[in-house]
Amino acid sequence: MKTHRLVLIFSVSLVARGLRGGDAAPAERPIWITPDLINQLVAEAQVRNPALVAAASRADAASEAVDSVRKWEDPVFTFGLWLPGQQGFTSYEMGNLVYGLEQRLPVFGRPELRRTVAEAVAAKERFNVRDETEKLRRDLTATLFDLALADESAGLAREDLAWLDATANAVDDRYRVGKSTQVEWLKIQTERVKAANQLTTLRLMRDRQQTELNRLLNRAMDAHWPTVALPAIAGPVPFDDRLVSAALDFAPRLKVMQQETARNVAVAQLTRRQRLPEVGVGLQARQYSGDGEIREGTLSVDLSLPWVNRRRYDADFRRDQASVRAAERDAENYALGIRAELHHATIDLDAARRQALLYSNEIVPLTEQTLSSARAAWESNLGLFQDVLDARRMLVENRQALAQAITEQGRMLADITLLTGVYDLPSFAAASSGTH
Repeated sequence: MKTHRLVLIFSVSLVARGLRGGDAAPAERPIWITPDLINQLVAEAQVRNPALVAAASRADAASEAVDSVRKWEDPVFTFGLWLPGQQGFTSYEMGNLVYGLEQRLPVFGRPELRRTVAEAVAAKERFNVRDETEKLRRDLTATLFDLALADESAGLAREDLAWLDATANAVDDRYRVGKSTQVEWLKIQTERVKAANQLTTLRLMRDRQQTELNRLLNRAMDAHWPTVALPAIAGPVPFDDRLVSAALDFAPRLKVMQQETARNVAVAQLTRRQRLPEVGVGLQARQYSGDGEIREGTLSVDLSLPWVNRRRYDADFRRDQASVRAAERDAENYALGIRAELHHATIDLDAARRQALLYSNEIVPLTEQTLSSARAAWESNLGLFQDVLDARRMLVENRQALAQAITEQGRMLADITLLTGVYDLPSFAAASSGTH
């Protein structure tokens, strides 16, 4: 029986060591999630993230398109040879070289309207860059919190494994003097193996979050990140009119939609002007190649006749008017949705905050006390070892729930920041409450 027990001890120990391989990692100073850190990462992403660089390039292209709008169209030069017919005129009399120059006139404000359309597109692309930047800020913040949660979970797993090692030694000592059973020894060894396996899984999950963060920053996929620490529980952010006003004033997606409306209005005005005729002037001259003298000159004015296609132009104008109405309603609907989205986000944020406070102030301390009491009772032969294990599992789970609640709070703060542009929401809320 004793030989079987030694073999079992040796086997379980080997498995635990294999699953925990590489525990002795050098300690490194953790970094904290702060608005300054987020700003630094966003600044890095603005020059490295392909999506942001592409959005900035589109904005540059749209700005160049404004300068490319021409007030005067390119003049048209014509040149030809006159061939005498049967009328009896000679090349000497009529001239055998024909020159012509035509120029469309910038009438009815069309060039100005084209520039207005281009300026609206450029403004839309600039707001789109801002929108993409703020979305990336949200994603970076959420991924940082996920990385911090992975680090916190791994830290809890390492602490749990150390506790299990110490408890296993205590069980061994008690077993030698007949105060513990072999079942208790098997339970603690099983818990050690499971905890070691969980630690390996958490390390792999941490690598996944690190890879995602590097992807957002366009760093090397295996670039190392130091330990990221979860911040303290943030203050409350109530839903109020000041928060809604900040969102309506900032929301970059709303600005993009408003600029789309402005563009459609300008396009509709330009389409309306298309129903007016194009006006051009022309100059034509005939010259004889023999002596170089001008034989004849003609000055002309030409007009297009858009009235022939008036119904088509009217349909184009109605189409553009419908586009204006659609863009206006889309922007209006999004503005209404901002209030609802903010309301939902603040409710979820408050729920995460209350849960974090509940675990931090009540559940975790109570579980720690229960574990201490259960262990003392077991060591005094007045309690069950299973109670100790159950209390320890509950403590680890409750600490994990606390970390998850803080992470969820950070994610919700990032969502509200995307809507409002306020990077320190608890301070903003505190200042808001102080003004009333």
